[in-house]
Amino acid sequence: MDPIEKQERKRDAQRRLRSQRRRAGLLRSRVIVVSLVSFALLWGVVFVQMATGNDPVLGDSSSARVATSRRARAADRMRGSAIPAEADASTDSEEPPAAEAVEAAEPEEVEPQPEAVEAEPVEAELAEPEPEPAPVTTSQS
Repeated sequence: MDPIEKQERKRDAQRRLRSQRRRAGLLRSRVIVVSLVSFALLWGVVFVQMATGNDPVLGDSSSARVATSRRARAADRMRGSAIPAEADASTDSEEPPAAEAVEAAEPEEVEPQPEAVEAEPVEAELAEPEPEPAPVTTSQS
């Protein structure tokens, strides 16, 4: 191999290395730009949701109110008190009728009511006041 041919091969190798480094740099810069844009876009979506009050974690507040009122009505029914139909309709005025049909198909979970405990006479509480607990002292206080 003569010196001229050797120099040509060196130049070709250097040219290939430069083009490879350039392509790797372009690829890296594209990945960085895409990741930054997607990060900013996702945070923008979250910001817009929070700014408009549509927090997906908290859920829909109106459906929580309706579910709470339904649980209260179910508890009242179990206790034996009847709620007139007019009062029942006025509580659900926020909810569309289609959603009521879907929720009616699902069984409601009602916690059992604890048995009523007879209240002690108030006079007994006034006659014997409970002693106050002694203050606790620790090595750190």
